[in-house]
Amino acid sequence: MERLELPVVSIGLPVYNGARYLEQALQSILNQTFRNFELIISDNASTDATESICRRYADVDNRIRYYRNERNLGAAANYNLVIHLARGRYFRHAAHDDVLAPTNIERCAAVLNEWPDVVLAYPRMIMIDAAGAQIETREHSLELGDPRPSARFAKYAYQCDEGSMCDPVFGLFRMSALRETNLLGAYIAADMILLGEIALRGRIVEIPEYLFFERYHAEGSVLSNPSLDDRAAWFDLNSRGKLINQAPHFRWFWELCRAIERASLDQRERFACYIAMRHWVWHNKRGIVTDALRLLGHIARPAPGR
Repeated sequence: MERLELPVVSIGLPVYNGARYLEQALQSILNQTFRNFELIISDNASTDATESICRRYADVDNRIRYYRNERNLGAAANYNLVIHLARGRYFRHAAHDDVLAPTNIERCAAVLNEWPDVVLAYPRMIMIDAAGAQIETREHSLELGDPRPSARFAKYAYQCDEGSMCDPVFGLFRMSALRETNLLGAYIAADMILLGEIALRGRIVEIPEYLFFERYHAEGSVLSNPSLDDRAAWFDLNSRGKLINQAPHFRWFWELCRAIERASLDQRERFACYIAMRHWVWHNKRGIVTDALRLLGHIARPAPGR
């Protein structure tokens, strides 16, 4: 029996009702100069034209594998599903409303090929609006080049910010390192915590070229989910109404400590990583205080009917 060659890169595209921008995103992926990839689309039971668009593209390009969930699993579960379905040595998440420059995958794969200790390579990002016009550029988001896990984690802990981590998390991961993590958690800004986990496993490199266009628009996951409860439910449909949603910084602190515990580190490096959490606490001190006050307010609020 002939053995089929596995793709070098897997691109996972989880989608729910993304018809408006989906074709532009798909075309930018298929136009990549790096050709040895598979595109895995997991449709979260969309009710718009998403299914027909995906099936049409899959019919003409055998690199595309389309799956449709019977029900909406929530974003976190769908993002993780495409990782479980992937067969490549490297992995990249894609969003239905973003656009990739033609050399995006080529540049990222070249870095991972050359440096075995690099676990994530990502390009600089240009934020665009609904019409594709430039809003702003972003650079120097999360380049962590120190060979010591504790040094990388300390820098991550100091500069990590939920509002500026989109470009690194949409970079190209080394699959062996990615699968050692807890993948994407089912809570607010879990992608930010994933980057902390991956930083414990190897170097992160920023490519000094603007090759990723993130679309910021009213229908996107941020603007369409204005409250903390809405954002939590976007990640996990069953999380709406949970008290912890009002204190995301507490959850992030706990998850980062768990990530340190899970990582394969010697005793000295593990201890240094825990000490580095002081940088994170200082950097997030205002958010921690705000969360504590919000949490106390919810606890003190009288029950309905009393």
